[in-house]
Amino acid sequence: MKMRYNGITVCVLPENAHCKADTSCRSPLDLDECPLEYEECSGDCYYYSEDEIGNEKDSCD
Repeated sequence: MKMRYNGITVCVLPENAHCKADTSCRSPLDLDECPLEYEECSGDCYYYSEDEIGNEKDSCD
């Protein structure tokens, strides 16, 4: 899906960036559609994370 930060298109994210709302915890750039049905990702969403998968209390353990 498209990702923008402060109006600038984001093409590269850190290796551990992922969407906790996605059942496979993929990077927002690897998603066809937002699990929450937003048109683009801004990285400001509660579900966007750059923490290591498994080090979180949320769904990507």
